[in-house]
Amino acid sequence: MRWSAILVFLAVFVAMAIPYHPRTGWNVNTRLNLVFAVVERGTIVIDEYHETPPYDTGDKAYFEGHFYSDKIFGVSLLALPVYSVAHLLNGGPLSFHPAHYLMKTFAVAVPGGVGAALFFLLMARLGVPPRRAVVLTMLAVLGSMWLGYGTVFYPYIPGIAALLGGLYMVLFPPARRLTPLNCLGIGALLGGALLCDLVFGLAVFAVGVLWLARLLDQVGIIGLRAFAEAAGERSRLKHLIAYSCLFWVGVLLPLSTFAIYCYSIFGELTIPYRYEVDEFFREGMSRGLMGATTPDIAALWFLSIHPYRGIFFWSPLVIAGLVGCVLATRHYGKRMLIGWVGLGTFAAYLLFQSAYFQWWGGWAMGPRLMIPMLPLVLIGCGELLRGNAPLSFFARRERWEPIARWGTWSLGVLGVLLCLPLSLTEPQVPQGVPTEVLLSAGIQTPLPVPQFDILRAFYTGGITIWPGSRLAGEIGSDTTITNFLGVLIYLLLVGGLAFLARRQAPEKIPGLHRQDYPFATVDGTAAPLPPGGRD
Repeated sequence: MRWSAILVFLAVFVAMAIPYHPRTGWNVNTRLNLVFAVVERGTIVIDEYHETPPYDTGDKAYFEGHFYSDKIFGVSLLALPVYSVAHLLNGGPLSFHPAHYLMKTFAVAVPGGVGAALFFLLMARLGVPPRRAVVLTMLAVLGSMWLGYGTVFYPYIPGIAALLGGLYMVLFPPARRLTPLNCLGIGALLGGALLCDLVFGLAVFAVGVLWLARLLDQVGIIGLRAFAEAAGERSRLKHLIAYSCLFWVGVLLPLSTFAIYCYSIFGELTIPYRYEVDEFFREGMSRGLMGATTPDIAALWFLSIHPYRGIFFWSPLVIAGLVGCVLATRHYGKRMLIGWVGLGTFAAYLLFQSAYFQWWGGWAMGPRLMIPMLPLVLIGCGELLRGNAPLSFFARRERWEPIARWGTWSLGVLGVLLCLPLSLTEPQVPQGVPTEVLLSAGIQTPLPVPQFDILRAFYTGGITIWPGSRLAGEIGSDTTITNFLGVLIYLLLVGGLAFLARRQAPEKIPGLHRQDYPFATVDGTAAPLPPGGRD
């Protein structure tokens, strides 16, 4: 299992590290500019960068004569040590493209590999056969926005790694019970996810509820069957208070860095969007909760099914994940909790993005504000691959299990065919139509799908993926043969590492206890399954 997790890490790291996208855009540049300003000039002011191509950005705040990055800076903090070392070794500033590639690789691709390894371990510990868990992990990453936003300097992938780290510690703490150090670590990881981007708030809340449920179960206030493996005696009520304080200390420690950053600039605890230069963003973010008011029916259509931004179209494995989450709710134990978390976060993020003032998310390959819920939903796919999925509500369960399994694989492969070209060439797809049209779009509005143009160019060899050419700022085609050769080499590298990970994985984990065994307490008192109880 250990070697399989390491190889999964390497496969996903290589998949995210190789591509490079010279069209950085405003969102990326404002995060990069903060790093450049701190390392090269010893300041958080980005005055020297924000108007100079290729550093230029419209995502910026203005206060008392100076410009600042308007984003929460988790991914920029991760890049600071990397660029500081590179700056020192180079004896001065690096040019834009090599510096961007370096920071993207270490601050995004490395956490991307960590997040994928955690996803694999979570599924395996939840009872999915490890070899199938390896394949599912690769399909989940390559066949969704997970890969695309691991190839650009965006905060979502480091946030996913921190979120899954917190989830893993909640479900499988090393001591098989919550300890003070566990609670502090879980809080710090969830706070780190928020420091990457505040859009992780909904997913962090869901994992935080699981943590609280486990703590209350350990104290004995509630009796859940989900944490049957907990060892030792019940904790006391005073532990509930102490553990809760440590958890919140962990959450607030990362966020306090951003609070200090904002206070040092504006003299108050606020967010930079309040001083946004662009009037459209400033007014939009002032509405409701972080720019979200009430869900829009037309936006729900375009974000779910329509190919313009539809999550079911561009990440079809989500369909299998939701089905699996529904099936998981029919179980006891951790699988049941994960099922409800997946369903709840999917609904919450879909409603949130549909209520957001810029529901299409700017230049994007899909509904990017929904990325934090992807791993929590896609874990549900494991229910269709474990071989004993609770499909008893069908007339013949043994007939439907192969269909469920191969249906999951098929959706995963379809997602790879759709998402891999966008991830390798241009995950920040232009919105295709004017903002005014999108703001007033109804269900009947015929929106074009700019992603199709990129797919057509990719499959005809029209866009190079060679990092060397792209580091020079070239995104056009060299020759069709060269481009197809580049894709082949990429797939062989990533696929070879994934194949080795699968070979190293055992068919099943020996001695793995049942995750749905209904223990009534946390102190070792077991209540057996009732006659005819669910398996």
